Amino acid sequence: MNEAAPTRDRLIGAVIQAWAGAGTSTISARSVARDAAIPVSSIYHHFGDMDGLLLQAAHVVMAHAAHWFDAQAQSLAGASGHAGDLAHLIAATIDAWCEDQRGLAYAWREVQSQAMRHAAWQGAARAGWQLLFDFWQPICDRFGVGDLSASVVLLFDGETSLHLVRWRRLIDRSAVSELCAVWAGWIEGRAGTPAPWRTLAIREALSGQPAVPEWDRATEQIAAAAARTVAQRGVEGLTHRAVAEEAGQTLGMVSNRFRSSADLLRASCESLYRQIVRPLGEGNAPIDLIANQAERPGNDLALRAFFEMTLAASRDPALQPFAAQLRYLRGRTSIRHLRAILPPDRAPSATDAALLSALFSGQARARLTGAQLPTLDLGVATILDRLSAQ
Repeated sequence: MNEAAPTRDRLIGAVIQAWAGAGTSTISARSVARDAAIPVSSIYHHFGDMDGLLLQAAHVVMAHAAHWFDAQAQSLAGASGHAGDLAHLIAATIDAWCEDQRGLAYAWREVQSQAMRHAAWQGAARAGWQLLFDFWQPICDRFGVGDLSASVVLLFDGETSLHLVRWRRLIDRSAVSELCAVWAGWIEGRAGTPAPWRTLAIREALSGQPAVPEWDRATEQIAAAAARTVAQRGVEGLTHRAVAEEAGQTLGMVSNRFRSSADLLRASCESLYRQIVRPLGEGNAPIDLIANQAERPGNDLALRAFFEMTLAASRDPALQPFAAQLRYLRGRTSIRHLRAILPPDRAPSATDAALLSALFSGQARARLTGAQLPTLDLGVATILDRLSAQ
């Protein structure tokens, strides 16, 4: 019997458990060893260093995810139908992954986050993208939309990122179903499909939105400094003092403009959003975010920080008001693209914009994690061709 296996497994299990909780920022050799009830020296004996342990845990996460998706695939072996039927399945799978497998879903996001920064992690991240294709491709084939499997993969990735952000359970679940129904509608060229649950969520999110101080020059500088702080130190490093230092402002000035940590997070989010979309210009010109080109509009550092903030908002109950806004007040850029490609008699709705936002989000995450899967590049373009060609 290999006596080292239980020790290795306990250490890896402690890492995965930490990922499911507060995330990578809380992990240290001492904390992992404590949680595994194993001496710190065992980490270096079995894995060389903490990086070796974390990377091995990443591959174990992908193996656990593959096991779960395989089990779901087996249970769906006899399923077939039309795109509208598939939309229900996509929504149910998104919800099951985020609720029934929440710890594993968080661990997966941590792997993706590391892959955005370290090339050594990209192999594990690519394995995750591949298993999504392996799951969705045969299902899409049976439902008659095999050419749209990449759009389903991107939708799954983009929407699960936000479905981890809990707001109001019944509304959240209903809004996911609406979003997937809109995806099915695009296949037949339908835009502007009514989505009463998302409409309600948008109204409630807006009504609960705290007043934002007028963004004069000083406020702009502070918000930009908050964004830089997140990009450089992560969400856990976003403090009033750190932002004041970065902005070259007094602590009192920062605290007066943004009183709470949630206010700072909202400010950094808005500033990051502006960094991402400002290069796209104004008006209703189409936005070239589809091809996996070398030169991209937007700021990759800002995108990575934005994804981190989404993860933080899903974990911290204190960020509940921000969570609702993050989930439902999106698509300001995406709706411009839809208006540009659709005829005047097919006006896109907020739900159409949210769907395109989810697809763009999945595509950006795939690129930043080094997925290098050519079919993903066509995921957004193919479904938009269906929408605009009708």
